[in-house]
Amino acid sequence: MQSKLSIHIISFLLILPWTSVKAQSFNEEKNALVNFVKRMYKVAPFEGAKLIEDADNKYFIAAITISKDSQNAATIATQKASQAAKETFAEPCVKFEMLESLKNESTGNTTYLFFCQPLTEFIKNTYKKVAFTGTKIIASPQIQYVISVVALKQSSNGSSALNDRVAEIKAKQQTSALFNGSNISSDVIIYTDTKTGNSNSTEVIRERTSGFAAGLQLLDKFQDAENLVYIYFRELTS
Repeated sequence: MQSKLSIHIISFLLILPWTSVKAQSFNEEKNALVNFVKRMYKVAPFEGAKLIEDADNKYFIAAITISKDSQNAATIATQKASQAAKETFAEPCVKFEMLESLKNESTGNTTYLFFCQPLTEFIKNTYKKVAFTGTKIIASPQIQYVISVVALKQSSNGSSALNDRVAEIKAKQQTSALFNGSNISSDVIIYTDTKTGNSNSTEVIRERTSGFAAGLQLLDKFQDAENLVYIYFRELTS
């Protein structure tokens, strides 16, 4: 019993410094980002959303100025940052982190600097932590998005175009199950020539779409350890 307890204590002592190092590394990276954005803003002030690049990275940034008399200034700034990002960037942003607030002593107004995380990056980071498929709703400060994630096993018989079409069908099926707006059925028939070993495939698709599932767009696709992962999305409108 004593030896087992000793092992647990040793394990804890080994884990604790590593956790501290990871936290320190994260904080240093965040501080570097904040300082970089502040320097860039002071050199070239702007209002709204903007893409800022350094040698290795791209940062989606928003700068929102709120008058000194505004109540709930931080909340209003976050909402305006979300709207500015939607109007400026080709890709949706869903996570807005306030980096800094800069007060103008002469006017009394405050400029809030935000880091905006693109939807693709947010989904990929979430997927890497815990792989998932299916349909989810993701909310930003003012906008909601529905995403449909499909993972396909790689097959030597399937062409890239066929995989893309199957992924699109599955994404619509998953979204349809949530919103009940589409009825899709499909069959993929693969014929193999036993003499040559070559394969041909025939796809039969029957789709009756109404409403939401028809508007899904392919956001990105990427390879994980075993699957080709597709991300589809659509903005939810009130």
